[in-house]
Amino acid sequence: MKIISIYPNFKNKGGAQNITIQLAKELNGNTPIILTNTPIEKIHQDYKKEDIHFEKFSIYTIFKYNTPNTVFLSHHRSQTSRLVFLNFLLAGKLKVIHIAHSTFTNLKSLTWLPEKIVAISNGVKQNLIDYFQIKNDRITVIFNGIEDIFHNTHYTQNTNEIRILLAGRICPVKQQIELVKQTKGKLLPHIKFYFAGTGEQIALLKQEIGNSEQYFVLGQIDIGEEMPKYDYVCLFSQNEGLGLTLIEGCMFGKPLISNDLASVQDVNINGYNGFVASTWEKLVTCLNSLPLPNSEKYQSLSKHSRALYEKRFRAFTMINEYRTIIKSFFKNKYER
Repeated sequence: MKIISIYPNFKNKGGAQNITIQLAKELNGNTPIILTNTPIEKIHQDYKKEDIHFEKFSIYTIFKYNTPNTVFLSHHRSQTSRLVFLNFLLAGKLKVIHIAHSTFTNLKSLTWLPEKIVAISNGVKQNLIDYFQIKNDRITVIFNGIEDIFHNTHYTQNTNEIRILLAGRICPVKQQIELVKQTKGKLLPHIKFYFAGTGEQIALLKQEIGNSEQYFVLGQIDIGEEMPKYDYVCLFSQNEGLGLTLIEGCMFGKPLISNDLASVQDVNINGYNGFVASTWEKLVTCLNSLPLPNSEKYQSLSKHSRALYEKRFRAFTMINEYRTIIKSFFKNKYER
């Protein structure tokens, strides 16, 4: 089998891009092929370093790579809709799987999805059923999985301080600026926020923080090296498919803090491995009552986070589940 992966934007780094590349590499024996709308010279430098062949997404490249043994994994609904339309014209000669990474409430009439759909969370699945009216049996939930790079490194820190990491692209959807606005001047002195990542709003975020000693902008960091230094991992986005940074937090045994988006509740279970706040006011209350890292409650949350990663979010689990759905196209040729 040949797997052709499709995602439109590789100018920036992000969770969907990372998963697209991870699957492309793991599901192909040879050099993986990714079709994209991003000009090759504008692909993010970190992705250019990968052993991947990037090529322009077009009708020509679809025909070029399509064979009876080809499966197209499309990670964005715009490309998927074009593939579904083309497949209609070709009388079903394309094998297409759509991977839904997020929830949407727009462009319903312009969104065409194939028979086989993967949702990366139960929240995303429910959005497909409720808004796009997709039948339940067409959707398979496969959680994003990441390689285990956890190591028991102990950092000597001020045990009376709580360090919270919020990692992700600094942009309106992730709400870093709004978080500062809504919590500034309301947090106890021992609560510290650290924002990792880059994006179009980084200058505005620094401006909003000003001279505060409770918020810090780190820029791009190495998650494997830096994650152990923090006590909690936070995500309070307007919209998320699952929240890769929360999964990374689980991997390192970090308790989580998030809002109540349906799509993140597969990874942050309120009271079990973290805390869920439905409003900004409740977030402030939550932050000011967080257990200290040396407390029994914190250790319990930490243990549960790691256990949840091991149960749901390992990379090999994700890869095996994708192999199963891909092989279903060839059930008369391959064993399930």
